Amino acid sequence: MFRAKTEVMSIKEFMARDLRAEQDLRKKKRKATAKKVAKVAVTVGVTVLSIGFGDVSFAAAGALNGAVTAKVITAFNPLIELVQALSYPIGLTMMLGGGLFVMIGNSERGLGMIQKAGVGYVLIQMLPLLMDLLVEIAKTL
Repeated sequence: MFRAKTEVMSIKEFMARDLRAEQDLRKKKRKATAKKVAKVAVTVGVTVLSIGFGDVSFAAAGALNGAVTAKVITAFNPLIELVQALSYPIGLTMMLGGGLFVMIGNSERGLGMIQKAGVGYVLIQMLPLLMDLLVEIAKTL
């Protein structure tokens, strides 16, 4: 009544078929993601332009801009403090891992991990200072 359908191929052909199907699936996902990102970018861009170039006088816009900037900075302070607080244990863990790599004989990788963890920790601690500097420079312009 029902016959089983069988297909005979080599392992090389079978593996190549799966690889091609997986690559095609990845390409389709990338295209779909790119379309969504493009739509969001256009929407955000149009919104920002409409807000930025709306019917508002320049004096009121300057005062509003300063107030909005202060509120945004205040709103993000807890997040900034959280990231700074988490940078110490994460950096310490990465440095300990680098030390373990040095101990087992992979000193190049271990010293690289220690160096990157140290630079990352310093950057995370210094970025709020650099952002404050950029905000002050933008205010003078």
